[in-house]
Amino acid sequence: MAPKTGKAKPHKAKGEKKKKEEKVLPTVIEITVETPDDSQVTLKGISTDRILDVRRLLGVHVETCHLTNFSLSHEVRGSRLKDSVELVSLKPCHLTIVEEDYTEEQAVAHIRRLLDIVACTTSFGPSSPKASGRNNSKEAGSTESAGSDNGGVAGTVANRQPKGVEKASKSGKDGSADAPENGEMAAATVSMYPPPRLGQFYDFYSFSHLTPPIQYIRRSTRPFLEDKTEDDFFQIDGRVCNGKPMTIVASRKGFYPAGRHLLLCHSLVSLLQQLSRAFDAAYKALMKAFTEHNKFGNLPYGFRANTWVVPPIVAVNPSIFPSLPVEDENWGGNGGGQGRDGKYDYRPWAKEFAILAAMPCKTAEERQIRDRKSFLLHNLFVDISVFKAVATINRIIKASSCTLNVPAQSVSNEERAGDLIIKVSRDVADAATKLDHKSDGSQVLEISQDELARRNLLKGITADESTTVHDTPTLAVVVVQHCGYTAVVKVSSDVNWDGNLIPQDIDIEDQPEGGANALNVNSLRMLLHKSSAPQSSITVQRLQSGEFENLNTARLLVREVLKNSLQKLQGEASKHNKSIRWELGACWVQHLKDHASGKCESNKPEERKSEPAVKGLGKQGALLKEIKKKVEVRIGKAEEGKDAFLGCIDMNKKSDDMNQKELEKKEEEMEIIWKKMLPKAAYLRLRESETGLHLKSPDELIDMAHKFYADTALPKLVTDFGSLELSPVDGRTLTDFMHTRGLQMCSLGRVVELADKLPHVQSLCIHEMIVRAYKHILQAVVAAVSNVADLAASIASCLNILLGTPSTENEDADIINDEKLKWKWVETFLLKRFGWRWKHENFQDVRKYAILRGLSHKVGLELLPRDYGMESAAPFRKSDIISMVPVYKHVACSSADGRTLLESSKTSLDKGKLEDAVNYGTKALSKLVSVCGPYHRMTAGAYSLLAVVLYHTGDFNQATIYQQKALDINERELGLDHPDTMKSYGDLAVFYYRLQHTELALKYVNRALYLLHLTCGPSHPNTAATYINVAMMEEGLGNAHIALRYLHEALKCNQRLLGADHIQTAASYHAIAIALSLMEAYSLSVQHEQTTLQILQAKLGSEDLRTQDAAAWLEYFESKALEQQEATRNGTPKPDASISSKGHLR
Repeated sequence: MAPKTGKAKPHKAKGEKKKKEEKVLPTVIEITVETPDDSQVTLKGISTDRILDVRRLLGVHVETCHLTNFSLSHEVRGSRLKDSVELVSLKPCHLTIVEEDYTEEQAVAHIRRLLDIVACTTSFGPSSPKASGRNNSKEAGSTESAGSDNGGVAGTVANRQPKGVEKASKSGKDGSADAPENGEMAAATVSMYPPPRLGQFYDFYSFSHLTPPIQYIRRSTRPFLEDKTEDDFFQIDGRVCNGKPMTIVASRKGFYPAGRHLLLCHSLVSLLQQLSRAFDAAYKALMKAFTEHNKFGNLPYGFRANTWVVPPIVAVNPSIFPSLPVEDENWGGNGGGQGRDGKYDYRPWAKEFAILAAMPCKTAEERQIRDRKSFLLHNLFVDISVFKAVATINRIIKASSCTLNVPAQSVSNEERAGDLIIKVSRDVADAATKLDHKSDGSQVLEISQDELARRNLLKGITADESTTVHDTPTLAVVVVQHCGYTAVVKVSSDVNWDGNLIPQDIDIEDQPEGGANALNVNSLRMLLHKSSAPQSSITVQRLQSGEFENLNTARLLVREVLKNSLQKLQGEASKHNKSIRWELGACWVQHLKDHASGKCESNKPEERKSEPAVKGLGKQGALLKEIKKKVEVRIGKAEEGKDAFLGCIDMNKKSDDMNQKELEKKEEEMEIIWKKMLPKAAYLRLRESETGLHLKSPDELIDMAHKFYADTALPKLVTDFGSLELSPVDGRTLTDFMHTRGLQMCSLGRVVELADKLPHVQSLCIHEMIVRAYKHILQAVVAAVSNVADLAASIASCLNILLGTPSTENEDADIINDEKLKWKWVETFLLKRFGWRWKHENFQDVRKYAILRGLSHKVGLELLPRDYGMESAAPFRKSDIISMVPVYKHVACSSADGRTLLESSKTSLDKGKLEDAVNYGTKALSKLVSVCGPYHRMTAGAYSLLAVVLYHTGDFNQATIYQQKALDINERELGLDHPDTMKSYGDLAVFYYRLQHTELALKYVNRALYLLHLTCGPSHPNTAATYINVAMMEEGLGNAHIALRYLHEALKCNQRLLGADHIQTAASYHAIAIALSLMEAYSLSVQHEQTTLQILQAKLGSEDLRTQDAAAWLEYFESKALEQQEATRNGTPKPDASISSKGHLR
């Protein structure tokens, strides 16, 4: 019998402690709901859910998704249950939907929901009737690599239970039992990572192969057939799928056909089903397709246009930008956020931020109350600031009659709105100018770089759970860049209490919808195309000719900007960056504490032996060892005061020649200095940290911090990249990882040098540097445009120069020269800004779609979803550039306690302490729900992590529910290609697979793989981990040979990127061994599993559970190989090799 799944055994607590901990663990709850048509639906929720969550579940169930205006009643708790009522308090968990009367606004929202449900049949472009599984392999998916930063479960299908399900069905698709010929094998290998096709971006959500149940619905202008009563709101005209026109009255009680009040229905869907058999059939077909798409939920509606690739329907009329129903203002929709109506413009912001900084925060309970208020106020402030900034910029452009023909930097504007100060300035048309657009930069804070470095370092080394809230000057700032302008919105620092005490609380409204419907900044877009009537074919030809001329004219502008900027950049003197991020100070203090703790533990061999092995350091493991050796040598040889960043941990060791009085005197002197610079509480935290930093002067600390940055922080980052503890997939995640550790992006060149054994990390860093070099050019071009009407052509021309591929044989000299000029700019920019010398000729693998995506995020572009011919000299047309959207920066404000609990959950998961991981994760989720709301994007990360933790405990059902929550939030609030959204697709695929829904799993893994190919490409550990998961799913469908090809590709990728001795490489060998065993090739399975065991023994030790699993699998394969040899000698019939016969592989 095959070895059992290698689940880590949870650490058991003792006695009462265990019982108390078990009380907080979530469980799955089945909720029965009676619908208005006397049927029942059964929902699966979590014990932590509330009535608000039940409403959301009903909204994604095919039987109830069209219902909007209702309350829920309970036989014991009564009617109209509040959203805050907890499910665990409802016994039995049986609810009834009670239809409520509409207001006019609610009737409009009901119609908007129906339009939203059917939008997937018209808004997202073409789709095939069966776009699932391997047939849609160009959309392919991922789970994050094992041990990654966000607790992904990639590789877990192979590592935890290599073959998770019995065969569900015998697939008659491309995969057959016969091995393909060499040519077919090569073709299949190539198809694993086809070039990304942006035109397929929305195919996953499209149901255009179905008949749209509704052709249109619009407000009616015709008079009522009967006298309008006080209960009637308005009329709508509509046409259903068979072309039948209808006029329907929306009233307080529901909807009815004009003149036929007896047919009144509370639901518009129910009414249309009665009136039209064609609508009824089309709607039921759509619901059936929804169920086939994903019976667990994640229905394809509720989308907002929040991604840099616009929905395909926009191509029909880009000058109007047809809104998706959720954001359609004609039906009461909007782009989210609070304060669009100007209601909060004149809040006493200065006083309220001052109150926040003074609120009690000593206990976790006090901080939770304070953090909730801070979160609400800060989010409201950010929304108002963005609205105000964009409105001011639009007003300036309009006032100049859409003409920007004034000299650069001469356009500036400052205005006040109550406590808000809004400063708008025109960007400069010089890509070489280094602008400080940071919300906590020296320009915004109006202090020098030296003062800023000192301020940030002191903030970091004294940081606690309240650091963000207490730093009002950076918390109350938002920087917005839009259409060549930069706006800085900040709160006035003048606060007059008139001699009164500072209040201990602020009055602020709660967020609606549990934190959902946050601001979609893309809704504030500036469209770049004028509206026009339909044109004849001759007129269209003239327009195309005119567009070509416009692009040529715009190319001259781009060329001029490039030349001038390059000349200035070449003459720029190299400057040493002295700035410091405050996070560096916090990480430095934590490093010193960990170092001190490590020294203490080094004297206790028993404890040291019990420490878990470091996972997967790979070839980079030697890097930290080398650093440690160098540090020990320096400490042994250093004189007093040198290399003090480690020596200061225990000052007594460095004060052998100082008597106690001198030491006390020095401490008193430094205490006087520090108390002048820091609040008393901050100084006490610094002194009690036992790092000895309080005995150093600020100037000494700055030098020591820079040394820590270069000698420890940067190498540690690269080591964590190598171990896959951090696994960035794009520039955004790379930036987040570095900023969280206090590292600056100007160090990317140094990271490339340190990551010489990690080609995927080098590639990500190089691409991010190129994106930043391109960003400066594109922003300068936008600033140089003298007329807004010319922006689309100028941006398209700039993108053609930056991303086009001219042919050296056929292109004219100007285009070839532009190409050389571009690369000269990039090489010079990388040298001047990142200190890294690079020649583009040595880097052939430029992922242009990844660069386009990063560029669109940073500059604020929205493009058509089209397959751009990147191999041509001019892949972009003017019509491809739809709009520009604001890009804004601000400090993140959530719950520090919640984030700490999340980190504890991740750490416990890494150590195999699953019970602790669940406890910490549950508490973190509870904390973040209390602070941010259950449906805010900050909470989605907690849902996602807890899902992974629960997956590892074997609770696949609950894991799926949590990850589904995370995905719904991420799609709506972050975007359809955000790294968190990508992770949710991949993790859900694994969960579905373990629930034996293999074809559904393939559908989601293919979507994630498509996004991975679009962002980080095929040469990335996350992509390799996803290949393993795809292979396991193909095995589940009986396609062992296809699975084997994916596994071999994953193995080659891991060997190339991580090295032959990495644990991810071991995972590939193990997965191949499993696949070979399914083909009865047990002797080959033994060879691959032997390699797996050798790697894991060397990296993790014999005591690690994964090593023990590998040993058990090897023993099993050896026994099967012996059985096979014995059967061959005895002539025993060969057993059935089908997967379905192998009950042990479950």
